[in-house]
Amino acid sequence: MTRTAFLVLKSPQEQDPTHMIKRLSEKEDASVILVEDGVYQALTPAPADRLSKATSHILVSREDLEARGFTPAELRTGKAAEYADIVDLIMEKTERTVTI
Repeated sequence: MTRTAFLVLKSPQEQDPTHMIKRLSEKEDASVILVEDGVYQALTPAPADRLSKATSHILVSREDLEARGFTPAELRTGKAAEYADIVDLIMEKTERTVTI
């Protein structure tokens, strides 16, 4: 069970979430959920690499990814997920959720 889910809403130009992830959780206890402009974190090489090193589980909102004109095949890290999967992770498989 993942202890902490980090909900990332902002693009890499606005924020690097890995500092907060590392401060609040161990890699194996953290999941990252990328929504809204946060999906760019999984599309851009350097931010995607930093996220991969900070956590072992990354979900990317398929709806937000496609709304920005990208496909799951373009992800550099993580896995595209439907909103239902994201809600399930937050509600059933984590102890706490941190929005950053």
